[in-house]
Amino acid sequence: ITSSTAIRRSVGTLRSGITAEAPPEATAAALKQFGYNLFSGNPNMFFPASDIPVPAEYVLGPGDEVRIQYFGSRNDQLALVIDRDGLVSLPDVGPIALAGLSFQNAKALLAENIRQKLTGVTASITMGQLRSLRVFVLGDVRNPGSYLVSGMSTISHALFVAGGVSKHGSLRHIQLKRHGRVVREIDLYDFLLNGDTS
Repeated sequence: ITSSTAIRRSVGTLRSGITAEAPPEATAAALKQFGYNLFSGNPNMFFPASDIPVPAEYVLGPGDEVRIQYFGSRNDQLALVIDRDGLVSLPDVGPIALAGLSFQNAKALLAENIRQKLTGVTASITMGQLRSLRVFVLGDVRNPGSYLVSGMSTISHALFVAGGVSKHGSLRHIQLKRHGRVVREIDLYDFLLNGDTS
């Protein structure tokens, strides 16, 4: 009798110990997935600044505006928009194809054409208004769809506008596709853990 009473007391202690702990489901619900709160802010905050210098590697396309100021034997200011054929028409010089060139290469090409065809003229070349891009953000994001973003936007800007990656999606496998082909795959943990913004 003594031993069976002791056994019952031991079993009762074990049962009370088990029920006192939180169930596994509650513990799992309390855990937060790392990195998803990155997208918890207002998407309007994440548009790129429009008044910063355009980087030399920025690729020009239809809709971008190029501003040219002449110095020397003539003083003029021109604002030229790249047309849908990728050309700008430079007065007294002619059409020049700029689409697909980096800003650095486009500046060099324009300056060379101006130097050859306009005697005694040098030019200062800067970017004006930048074009907008239509992108589709699809897959496991909060608000999939079509978005219009600035030509200076990055993949992270597009994700912010779409509300970020949903809890069903992975921050480690984000793909940039062009013409149905994967151009780049991004792991956002490289940014979150190491500050790698490349």
